Amino acid sequence: MRKLLWTLPLSALALGLLVLALLAWNLFTFQRLTDEAPVAVLRFSAIEPQVWQAELRSGDFCATRSYRLTGDEWRLDARFLKWKPWANLLGMDAMYRLERLSGRYRSVADENLRQPSAHDIADRPLIDLAQYAGRESGNWMPLDTLFGSSVYETIDPDYRYVVFRSQSGLLVRKEPIQMAHYENGSLVIYIQKNCSDSN
Repeated sequence: MRKLLWTLPLSALALGLLVLALLAWNLFTFQRLTDEAPVAVLRFSAIEPQVWQAELRSGDFCATRSYRLTGDEWRLDARFLKWKPWANLLGMDAMYRLERLSGRYRSVADENLRQPSAHDIADRPLIDLAQYAGRESGNWMPLDTLFGSSVYETIDPDYRYVVFRSQSGLLVRKEPIQMAHYENGSLVIYIQKNCSDSN
C-alpha cells in the first residue's frame, strides 16, 4: 500500500510533465506555421503624373533594381510552394520565388484604356521542377500545393513598402521614410544600410 501511495504522485508528476511537453511542442509548431520574413523592399519617386521610378531590393537586400511603373498602385507577384502540415512540423517552410512587379490603376476604366507596365523579376531555371511537382504531387509527397500570391498597395513616395512572406502568401506593411529632423535640440539623420553586411 505504501508503494502504491508513492507511485501515484510520481505518475501524476510524469503525466503533468508530458502534458507540458505536448503544450510546448504545440506552441512551437504554431510559431513555425505563422512565420514571417521580409522578401522585398520598395520605394518610389515620381517621374510625371501616374508614372513612377520604382526601386526594388530583394534577396540579400544589397542590390537595388530600378523599374518604370505606370498607374496609381504597384503589385508584386510570387510563386509559392506550400508543404503539407506534417512537413511544416519537420521544419519545411513554404518556399517562394518573386516573379513580377507591375503597376496598376485604381480605376478599372483606366486599367482597360491605358498601357500597362509589368516587369519580369524572376530568376528562372532551365528546368522548372516546381511546376512538375505541382502537377504530379500525390499523397506520398510533402508538397501540398503550388500557387501564386500577389500583394498591391497605393504608391506614395513618402513611404517605403516592406513585403513579407508567410506560410500562406505575401503581405505588405508600409513605413514612413524618416528624414533628417531635430529632436531635443540635436539633428537626427536617418541612415539605412542597403546591404545585410554588418561591416
